[in-house]
Formats: sequence, structure tokens, C-alpha cells
Amino acid sequence: MNENDLREAMRASLTITPPPPMESAAAVTAGRRAVRRRTTLAGAGVAAVLVTATALAVNPGLRLVAGGDGGNAPWAGPGVPSAHPTPADAGDHTKPAWPLDGDGQPQEDATARSGERYEQGKKLLDEILAVVPAGWSKPTGETADKIPLRSHQAAVEGDNSGKTWGYLASAAVAKDGGTGRLLAEVHTKDNGLPQEPCELARSFWTMGGDCEIVTVGTARVGVVKSGGSDSGIDQWAAFRHSDGVVVYMAQSRTASNGEANPGSLTNLPLTVPQLAALATDARFHLG
Repeated sequence: MNENDLREAMRASLTITPPPPMESAAAVTAGRRAVRRRTTLAGAGVAAVLVTATALAVNPGLRLVAGGDGGNAPWAGPGVPSAHPTPADAGDHTKPAWPLDGDGQPQEDATARSGERYEQGKKLLDEILAVVPAGWSKPTGETADKIPLRSHQAAVEGDNSGKTWGYLASAAVAKDGGTGRLLAEVHTKDNGLPQEPCELARSFWTMGGDCEIVTVGTARVGVVKSGGSDSGIDQWAAFRHSDGVVVYMAQSRTASNGEANPGSLTNLPLTVPQLAALATDARFHLG
């Protein structure tokens, strides 16, 4: 199985409702922040792959995790991880102490399935849908390769204490026979992400890319328009608010597995200035 197969497999394991029982969120959370390498989510059924990913990722960390009812984020890519402390006793297999979910019980893994944080992830999806440009439709359901056309997720980051959270949401947008995506990822304060706008932008899923600074009022936003390592994301903008909250806004010509296909968009839904402006918009400033 190559990297693309892994990404496809992990994507397909995520569904918006009902939530599957998973340990994968913890794995991807661990894998993203520390591992710092390409691993976007994708494709067809893979419990085994997720278990493998979990084992490989367990000490590094994450940017945003995959899976869970948190709405599940089939497009969650590698970002910056949460390292899970190793028990003092090497023989101790103590599980991480997760924050409380909405039912007052500890979460099953890094992903919130109810409660305040879950609702923040859901709100992020609602805000994406609210900014879809006029003339564009907002399809529901899933793609032919079983990727949900809408998804949202909230996942604890850092040391699992619940001090730092990541929210991820994406929504398909369609026009003239083509379907693409708008995506937003938000990290609460104390997230450890870079300060400089372009460095911040290039750190998105560790994709790099050719960055430029776009000014929105007095705000400086890092925007990558080309050169990113993931063919499934065409452009993205990054902005750090004064309180440390980081917002990424991204768009893609495809809603499928990142490869060009007959159903891809000819034109992206947002202009670069619009994408940058949304990254600074208060509606995406979630704590």
C-alpha cells in the first residue's frame, strides 16, 4: 500500500453520522504535530490501516484528527501533533485521560462527540455554508468514492488536557457540472503554530507552497496559491488572531480524492482576496 492508498483508506473510514467507534482520532492527533510529513486522509475501508497509523503516530502529535462523530473530517491533513505522554512505568498501558464529553463522561478518544466543543465544530461547518458565494450550490451526501460532501469535527490537541482544541469542517460546492470544496480549520490559542504569516500558511498540513502576504485592512494574511504538496487542496489562507487563535481557509477544485476528474471545478469559488478576508472574519474566530 502506497501513501495515496493510505490516504484514500483513512478518508473512507470517516462518516458524519452515526459515529463509528474509533481509536483513530488519537492516532492521527498524535501523528500530525510531531511526525510533520505528508499524510492526507482518504479512501476505502481500513480498520487495519488506522490501527497501523495509530501505532506509528503515537508519540509525535497532531494538528487535527480524523474520525469520530465530531462530524468526521475526511479531509483532515497532517498539521501539528499532540504528543501523548509515556507512562513512567514502561509496563503501564494506561490510556490517555481524555476531556469530558457532553454527557459528562471522558471522551473515547481525541474527538468530541457531543457538548460545547462538538458544537463549535458544527458551527464551523455552518459558517462555511453561510459564505458559499451566490450562484453556487451546496450538495449533500457523498462522492462516488464514499467521501462525505459535508463534515465537521472537534478534537483535543496538545497534552489531552483540553486546553487546546482544533476544529475542522468542509463543505462541497458545485457549479456548472463541477464540484469542489471549501474547508476551514481552526486552532485555539496556545497552539504552538508559527507566528509569521507565510510560515504559518506553509505549515498547513505541512504542505509548504509558494506564499504571499495579502493585506486585509490592517491584518496580514499568508496565502498559498500554488506549489503545495497536496493536489487535493488548491489554495489556502492563514491568519493568527491577536489572542493566538489560528484560522486556515482553503478551497479545492475537487470534492473527491485529490485527483483531477471530470467532475472537478473549472474555477475556484473564491478569489484570493476573498479567501484571505474569510481567514480574518470573526465568524471563524472560535475559542
